[in-house]
Amino acid sequence: MKNNLRKNKFKRVFNDYIIITVGAIVFALGIAMFTSPNNIAPGGASGIGTMMHYLFRIPIGITVIIINIPLFILSFKRFGTHFFWKSLYATLLSSVLIDTFPYILEKHYIYSPLLASIFGGVCVGIGVGIIFLRGGTTGGADILAKLIKQKHPHISIGTLVFILDAIVVLSTIFVYRSIEALLYSAILFFVTSRAIDAIIFGAARSKMLLIITNHAKEISKRIIEEVEHGVTLIPAFGGYTESEKTILLSVARPNEVTEITTIVKEIDRSAFTIITDANEVLGYGFQNN
Repeated sequence: MKNNLRKNKFKRVFNDYIIITVGAIVFALGIAMFTSPNNIAPGGASGIGTMMHYLFRIPIGITVIIINIPLFILSFKRFGTHFFWKSLYATLLSSVLIDTFPYILEKHYIYSPLLASIFGGVCVGIGVGIIFLRGGTTGGADILAKLIKQKHPHISIGTLVFILDAIVVLSTIFVYRSIEALLYSAILFFVTSRAIDAIIFGAARSKMLLIITNHAKEISKRIIEEVEHGVTLIPAFGGYTESEKTILLSVARPNEVTEITTIVKEIDRSAFTIITDANEVLGYGFQNN
């Protein structure tokens, strides 16, 4: 039994990292092949790296890693080991690929900045979205936003990430000294956000989880602390087992489902979990999503 549990856990983690690898490759292609050669800066650490490369010829990946070192140190004990290692892997791999792709492929698109901003935004958005779905990030603004939220919980993560990315995008006008560079970066920013939404949310904006378990308190505590979502405990009675049970009801965004189900499996392997679409959710934290 224990061997099967270990095999299943290893298989799940292995699949996560395989998918994160795919996301990192697509993300790095967007920057190395489309945005950087056309002096178009995305948001976050990769945007800062793009501008540093333009000004001082410093490799983008190296700048991204340097920016993320203090952020990862601060986040190690605050956001859980799964988030930390997945984000660290995604950040390091994508940074290395951004700097090596130009030498491996020996090609980049420099014919139309408009098309470069659109297709670069699609690649970056798809890559980030894939990594998000498996519980990781590419570092930078995402981690910084989570750190800021701990001291200012009334501000949403989405708002903080938008503000941080917008600051980077707006700074392009001072680095490239061109209004066109700012406009192309704004297009990239918009396309990236739409691509992320398409990957993460898809057709359904939210998911409803019903978790039947004998360890309701432990699971609900971790969901509240780690995923930052409320949980409703519903008393129930098992018709087959003729014993008292507890049903946990929680509504989450699709990118958070993997994190919640991982928590459930770690605490109670025998828990019964039902996941279904929530077409419309009204209330604090969702706001007509």
